[in-house]
Amino acid sequence: MRILASPAFSNERVNPYNAQLYRRIEASGHVVFEYSHKRVLKEKFDIIHVHWPDGYIDQKNWFKAIQRAFLLTLMMSIAKIKGARLVWTAHNLKPHDAFHPKFSQFFLGQFLKLCNGLIFLTNDGKNSFLERYPAQQEIHQAVIPHGHYRDSYPNPVNQNEAKTSLGLPIDKKILLFMGMIKPYKNCDALIKEFGEAKLENYILVIAGKPETPKYKQQLELLAKDQDNIHLRLEFIPDDQLHIYMSAADTVILPYKSILNSGALLLALSFNKPVIAPHMGAFVELQNELGSQWIYSYASELNDADLGFMLQQLDLLSRPASCPLDNYDWRNLAELTVNFYEEILLSESPSQHKVSL
Repeated sequence: MRILASPAFSNERVNPYNAQLYRRIEASGHVVFEYSHKRVLKEKFDIIHVHWPDGYIDQKNWFKAIQRAFLLTLMMSIAKIKGARLVWTAHNLKPHDAFHPKFSQFFLGQFLKLCNGLIFLTNDGKNSFLERYPAQQEIHQAVIPHGHYRDSYPNPVNQNEAKTSLGLPIDKKILLFMGMIKPYKNCDALIKEFGEAKLENYILVIAGKPETPKYKQQLELLAKDQDNIHLRLEFIPDDQLHIYMSAADTVILPYKSILNSGALLLALSFNKPVIAPHMGAFVELQNELGSQWIYSYASELNDADLGFMLQQLDLLSRPASCPLDNYDWRNLAELTVNFYEEILLSESPSQHKVSL
């Protein structure tokens, strides 16, 4: 089977999800290519697998956004005319912090009309997505979870050694947020509520690169003169990520909105309990793994709840290793290939045109 994926391996430095999936698919005897318009025009493929079509068209300039939307639609139509089937993994319910959110949502609704198959990471995600973007009956659908990251980064190190390496006090517990820092991830509110909670035994560490210099300045101003808040507002390379995770006692993901979260699987891969809002993938994984691993809150994050949740996680017992057998990439790759084959064996799909 010839598979053209967008992206396949090009984003591995930022997010190993795609590379982990496609390396396992290649290991099962199939060939995966990195997406390019040139390949669509010059070659034939069995499957075109797209992950974030809204990201491709998310341009500040209106002309470029429309141009890219038209071009991507044209390339998908050409690939389908040449016999490919189009699969979309719907990672998000709506674009996060898009330059033109209404246009992006409109485009996603139109892009859906081209698809032969949809992959969702959770059942809740599937239901929420199809409520917003009703799909036609002939579109194949599958729920294939997000895999763990235990094979993606160096192994954990001793916690005290990790704290020392990062210049953190050994006698304090570490509450960690790590990842790309965007407004919807709510780090500004986290700083405010942590400061008001006055948790003497904890240090809050926020590590990652802010989306804009303006947001970076906002976070720095909020954390000013608070000795128990450590900001590392820069890209965290792969060879340091495991040190931050090793230093942490608890990971917090205080998002305003979310459908799926690779950061959640990352924390669990390092066997760290997580505090997160009661929404999206957090709910489904909490039901499976228990509150000892994912402790969720139903309303907006506040200082009283933050202190209570940290206290509860200290009291709850959990095994040394989070049970993530259901999130092994080999199994997920097999499910993905089976889904491709299901689509290829079905009747030849009708060609849909998208007007923008």
